[in-house]
Amino acid sequence: MIIFFAMMGALLVLMLLGSPVAVSMGLTSVFTLGMLRGFDAIPWDMLAQRIVYGVTNFTLLAIPFFLVAGRLSNEVKVTDRIFDCAKTLVGHFKGGLGHVNVLASMIFAGMSGSAVAEAGGLGQIEIKAMVEDGYELEFSTALTAASATIGPIIPPSIPMVIYGAVAGESVAKLLIAGFVPGCIMGVTMMALLVLMAPWKGFKAKPRAPFREVFAALRRGILPLLAPVILIGGIVGGIFTPTEAAAVAVVYVMLMGIIYRTLTWRGLCNVLRESMLDTAIILFIVGASSIYSWVIARYQVTDSIVNWMGSVVSTPLMFLVIVNLFLLLVGCFIDATPALFILTPVLMPMVKQYGIDPIHFGVMMVLNLMIGLVTPPVGTVLYTLMRVTGLSLERLSWAMLPWYVPLVISLVLVTLFPGISTWLPGLMLGR
Repeated sequence: MIIFFAMMGALLVLMLLGSPVAVSMGLTSVFTLGMLRGFDAIPWDMLAQRIVYGVTNFTLLAIPFFLVAGRLSNEVKVTDRIFDCAKTLVGHFKGGLGHVNVLASMIFAGMSGSAVAEAGGLGQIEIKAMVEDGYELEFSTALTAASATIGPIIPPSIPMVIYGAVAGESVAKLLIAGFVPGCIMGVTMMALLVLMAPWKGFKAKPRAPFREVFAALRRGILPLLAPVILIGGIVGGIFTPTEAAAVAVVYVMLMGIIYRTLTWRGLCNVLRESMLDTAIILFIVGASSIYSWVIARYQVTDSIVNWMGSVVSTPLMFLVIVNLFLLLVGCFIDATPALFILTPVLMPMVKQYGIDPIHFGVMMVLNLMIGLVTPPVGTVLYTLMRVTGLSLERLSWAMLPWYVPLVISLVLVTLFPGISTWLPGLMLGR
């Protein structure tokens, strides 16, 4: 236990001092080994092997493909078509563009798998449209940040792929398991919009005529089919989740060619940015492999399991404690490194308490998505700050109401495992 808290403390200190995540994990691991074994007895060859072992995982190939698919969707202007579809469907409700914001994010989630990609691409369109329609900039940006967290919950999802790879669980089941929780997140946000309508003075607008709805759906039919093709292919056994990521890239490229919005310069920019992000993630993967190996080597996980067993008596109490812990961690550590660091530590306890790993994975990812919109290290907040020019203080205050639907969704997913496990059980079996 002392080793675990010392390593977590050192890791947080290094990151708060501005050290990159991968470097922080590597330095913490090496320093811990030096203190326990002596700095002249650090097994450098073993550390190198662990790094190589960590990145040679076939499932992780899905990450660069999903990154490319999300960025390419923004590049070929698919987001415009998605927004227009959502606007004709729900734009007539009170707070109409707020509902459009949420629904568009839910649709785009079926293509991107990344909250940052959704906030940086579709978010710009959503905020611009809401501000031009008279909505406050802070309100529009906060809603956009909250709705962007749906992206990694509704399949496909980069965090679900990471959790599945690290935990050794079915990525296909994890992807499908996020669909219902993602819909719950969207519904609770829309419910809050309805409750806020009298207070904010939202006005209802005329319903779009059927001709406009049909025209928007016709323009957006290819983006709307993307999640159906991806999930249908996985469920039907046509391709694996990793291959589905490659299919997503090809499909988005075809849309760009059909819509004549794909350019060589744009494609090269997308590939370059995705390559840099992939390299960063793989550095984190390699460093987290060392970090996890040190924890396992000195039986830190066993100590935590024994301690939790003596203190926590029920699975529900364990989940409550883990949720509170993850909400705190999410304030300081981004979702990707948190998954790599904490999944190996928590999985033995998940199995000890008889909790379904698929249910736990959805709960863990949803929890860490809340961290993406929570200061001081909220990646989505900083992405939207660059887009809008808002300060962190103003955006954080505007975010306060939107934590309510996020927390309600987390509580529901935690208390009712069937929300996560019913659909994958129905479609893929136990």
